[in-house]
This record gives sequence, C-alpha cells and structure tokens, in this order.
Amino acid sequence: MSAYFATQSADASYLFTDGAGYTTRDGVVRSLDRKVSVAETKPFAVTTQGSAELGERIRNFLTAQVDQLGVDDFVDLFLPVFLLGLQETYADVRHVPSNDVLAAMTMWSATRGILHLGFQTGPEPDRPDTVPFALQVLGATTLRGPVFDLMKLAAYRRPHFGEDQVSFVKELGSYVVSLMREVASVPTSLHGVAGVTPHYWVGGFVDMTIVDASGARVERVHTWHNDRIGGRIDPFRTPLNRAQRRALRA
Repeated sequence: MSAYFATQSADASYLFTDGAGYTTRDGVVRSLDRKVSVAETKPFAVTTQGSAELGERIRNFLTAQVDQLGVDDFVDLFLPVFLLGLQETYADVRHVPSNDVLAAMTMWSATRGILHLGFQTGPEPDRPDTVPFALQVLGATTLRGPVFDLMKLAAYRRPHFGEDQVSFVKELGSYVVSLMREVASVPTSLHGVAGVTPHYWVGGFVDMTIVDASGARVERVHTWHNDRIGGRIDPFRTPLNRAQRRALRA
C-alpha cells in the first residue's frame, strides 16, 4: 500500500510519498524504496499505488516520454493514446486486483501552469464515479491512502510569521502522511478477500517532490527508523534512540 499527498501553490506542486512496499497480505514490509519518479529534464513527477512492479515500469515509461515530448504534447497527444493502449493490454488478460495500478502525476506547463492528473486501471467499490483508464483531473490538493479524520487538517497550524512556503509545506506534508500511517486498513486490492485483517501500511520514510518551472527534484524529509524490511509497521512503537539506531545499522 502506498500513500501520497499533493498540494500546489501558484507556481509549484509539492508531492509527498512514503516508502514501504509489500508483496503479501500479512502487513510485513518487503521493501523500502522511493515510489516517485521524476523526469530528467522536464518538470514532471509521477507516483503509483498498487502493483509495485507494474507501477515502476509505468513510471519509468511516462517520465521518458515527457522528457522526449515535453509536458504539453505529453498531455495532449501521448496520454490519450497511452491510456487506450493500456486498457487494451489489461483487456487481454484476466482481471486480478493485485495487478491494478493507480497513478498520480504532477507537472508544470508553460501554457497551463501546475497540473495534477491521474488514472487507474481498476474500479473501486467505494468510488463508483471513477472510470478505469480515463484521465482524471485531480484537485489542487489531492491525497490517497488510509482514510483519516480530515478535521485534523482543519486544526493544523497557520504559517509562522516570516516562515517560507517550502518549510511550511514540508512540515504539513509529513504530518498528512503521518496521519495516514496511524490508520490500520485493508488495501483496495484486498477488499472482500477472506481472512484479510487491517494492518498499518504507510511507513519507511517521507519523500517530498517539488515540481516547478525549473524541473522536478526529490528530498527525503522524514524517516521512521523503527520500520524495517521483514517487520510490520507499528506507528505507536516507542522510537529508537540514537544508540539503538547505530546498533541496528551495525
């Protein structure tokens, strides 16, 4: 399970993603990897949820196309053809929920400014209005992951006097991902599967990706040192101290 949170200002988009990956339904962490890909030369970033292998392949393919075509031609010419081809590919095989992928893209266009776009390959029982393989225009603020009480965001602090935008958004994004981390849930791909129990799925670390006119860049802004491959996420476990972290690394 992945979590992401994206928000935009007038001239930039900030995308936050976690790093924990799973290959089974038992909630045991199988990988701790970056889940966002950025174009080398163009202001574009994409994150995926669902199948880790297919998601990475899709991310790498999309970023390569943006670098070759530019953002506007990528959106107007490439994406419609890509989504049609993706739909035909999925139609050729039996539908398996664990093979579904959801993608969220953030980009800066010289003609349209910041864009948040997305698509997904499968339906969702709790979101009947979503259409698989259709391009979705996401909001200026958008997030996906375990559902938490949104009233906690309403009570979040205002920027301090003199605080720069990046510092404030960095703290806000880490806070939102942390809220999703604290909710035990069942991933969409496992809904209705017998014997599946809720687990904590969000963890490892938080990456902040900034997309603006100058390009896209990723910064690691928080790490949960208790999370490790082979163990389960426990957001309420007492954090390790510095000596314990050194011993674990050794």
